[in-house]
Amino acid sequence: MKILSWNCRGLGNPRTVQDLCLIVKEKKPNIVFLMETKLISVKTEWLKSRVGFQNCFVVDPMGLGGGLILFWDMEVELEVYNYSQRHINSWITDRDSKFSWLLTGFYGHPEVHKRQETWRMLESFKPSKEEGWCVLGDFNEIVMDAEKEGGRPRKESQMDSFREALEVCELHDVGWRGNRFTWSNKHSDETFTKERLDRAVVNSSWNDTYAGRELEILVSRCSDHKPILLCCKKPTSLERLNSMGFKYEASWALEEGCRNVIEAEWKKGVEMRNTGLRIQSLLEKCSVALRKWNRHLIKDRGKAILEKTASLKQL
Repeated sequence: MKILSWNCRGLGNPRTVQDLCLIVKEKKPNIVFLMETKLISVKTEWLKSRVGFQNCFVVDPMGLGGGLILFWDMEVELEVYNYSQRHINSWITDRDSKFSWLLTGFYGHPEVHKRQETWRMLESFKPSKEEGWCVLGDFNEIVMDAEKEGGRPRKESQMDSFREALEVCELHDVGWRGNRFTWSNKHSDETFTKERLDRAVVNSSWNDTYAGRELEILVSRCSDHKPILLCCKKPTSLERLNSMGFKYEASWALEEGCRNVIEAEWKKGVEMRNTGLRIQSLLEKCSVALRKWNRHLIKDRGKAILEKTASLKQL
């Protein structure tokens, strides 16, 4: 499954619509969540047909700004649960496993003094631990200084509030691939500023189900926000079996080369910036490398035994 999220900053511009169509054609997302559409529902039918989706849910803008749209195709079993000017909540059911999870398309308030309200709203959506939850969109906030370059430094209290909301919701960042900055003011002088405002965060239940997840930062010509594409797939039966069956053997520590295998994988690192998910990914990569190393070890031992056995027979 692929989910596209984009603060498009208005669909009245033909170039923005063209950009959206090109992205959908190339990336083939199953679900598209759009923010700041500035498009009322009666004018959305042509867009649905243009991008090639069968289903659509629209939150009309208020005044000159706002507006949300959710598109999805026939491959997705999706039911819109509730919505506001800041979100669309949908329950998605996997047709094979019947696993249901909550998808929240989220748009953090642009005004700082009202952002706390959106964090409290997000916390109210939290499902039970057994139910999966994925939230993606434009949060209009960063979690650390490293997610911003240029401009005035972000107040620590603002970032604290965002981090606290994610902690209360038990949501973890899935990381990214590409340039981490998703927004810029497009200035060409010393006031140029860029930030990572768009992201996807998930709870443990969702993360365990869709272990093969990846967030790609795309490019855009028109909006000051870049689209983000979340690709998620369930591990195959073999991958799940290998993951469950791995056990570290204490005797490996006595073997020459074991330490080198672990150090080599650990030094490679991964692009995820979330510490918990990064360590989990490193451990998974180490387990794969150790399995491969162990197979060669067993093979080499077998050869050595045959050679020594042949030598003994000649005595």
